Amino acid sequence: MDRIKKYKSILKNMILIITYCLLSISIIKSIYKIHVVSSTEPVDGVLVPIIMYHQVKNSGFGNDVISPKEFESDLKYLKENNYNTITMTQLIDYVNDKKELPQNPVVLSFDDGYLSTYLNVYPLVKEYNMKIVLSVIGKSVDDFSKVCDENINYSHVTWDEVKEMQQSGLVEIQSHSYNLHKISNGRYGCCKMSDEPLVQFEELFTNDLNKLQEEILSATGNSPNTFTYPYGKYNDEIETIVKKLGFKATLTCKFGVNVIDHDPETLYSLKRIRRAHNQSIKKMIKEGMDTVK
Repeated sequence: MDRIKKYKSILKNMILIITYCLLSISIIKSIYKIHVVSSTEPVDGVLVPIIMYHQVKNSGFGNDVISPKEFESDLKYLKENNYNTITMTQLIDYVNDKKELPQNPVVLSFDDGYLSTYLNVYPLVKEYNMKIVLSVIGKSVDDFSKVCDENINYSHVTWDEVKEMQQSGLVEIQSHSYNLHKISNGRYGCCKMSDEPLVQFEELFTNDLNKLQEEILSATGNSPNTFTYPYGKYNDEIETIVKKLGFKATLTCKFGVNVIDHDPETLYSLKRIRRAHNQSIKKMIKEGMDTVK
């Protein structure tokens, strides 16, 4: 009988030791996660990674094309590591109105408005309850709203699809120009041609952006507050015009992570991290964070 009591005592102590070890491991993991989150908020501002996506489909992989499985793996990583997806409006409100941001903010930005965003991205953001920012090319949306052409390789979203996504509260619609996302007749994206008078260029640029502002307002009830530069091409003259038109933020293709404080100027020329095929989002975010140090 004494031997049985002795074994029971030993077993009880072993269970207590194992329980203590498991609790210690859990506490250490929690401290690590808290460190990761807090490390994205330096004293002089909040670190905000903006991930740049284009196409999400099952073929043609490259710098601008990843698979739906890769995108889903990004969402899983962000959720498991306590990141919170935000819109550009949330970021703008943080800067201008001092509204709070969630811990570990990240922006998932999609350029151009390909049909794959509606077919392959939108269902996943609904499933994971995460937000994206979609910058559309106005003329492409106009063109594909007039025809029934759903080719995953080149088709763009329609205005009905834009409206549906925007009304979900998970997809914010922003501007990528009405018809300046092209290289033709000496013009590269929305840049001024070398021999073009500034006054003439400003009129053309203004008319283009205002046209898309009106179309997005008509379709969604909201006007974009962020302009995404076609091909990431811009200069100080272009940025000045964008500000005059009332845009509160601009997105570029420069690599890096942004330090955002309450100075409105920190919202312009925002850097992004291009999400390429066969790349780890963890590695890319780390490399982006390293540019701030």
